[in-house]
Amino acid sequence: MSHSPSTASRLLLRQLVRFLSTTVAGVTVDVGGYAALTAAGVAAGPANLVSASSSVFVVYLLSRGMVFPGRHTVAGLIAFFGWYGFSIALFSLLLQGGVDAFALAPLAAKLISLPFSFAVNFFAVRAIFAVVDRLATRKEPTIP
Repeated sequence: MSHSPSTASRLLLRQLVRFLSTTVAGVTVDVGGYAALTAAGVAAGPANLVSASSSVFVVYLLSRGMVFPGRHTVAGLIAFFGWYGFSIALFSLLLQGGVDAFALAPLAAKLISLPFSFAVNFFAVRAIFAVVDRLATRKEPTIP
């Protein structure tokens, strides 16, 4: 007897696959910018701050409609970018620490961090948009 996945499991899988596809665009901006900045002599931590921040805009624009559709609010926008600000700062410190402590090449450290940052950010953003959808029903101003 086979068991079909629950609706919640299918939704989670669909969101995960779509988030991965939007992340490819973000990673292209992120890793490309990071590689260019570190090649130009910028330290790993600051280079990550700039490149990852740029990629967040790409991911937000794509994921807000494709991955987590619904009404999006000003509070949701602030929460989204607030989370990513924290996440980028954390991973920038970890990257710089990895480069300094283990003599890792900056690009190698960045590539090692990607699966971890993907997982952390997926579940955080999923939670943020779930809250945003609940708040949107309270008639908070929405972003067109």
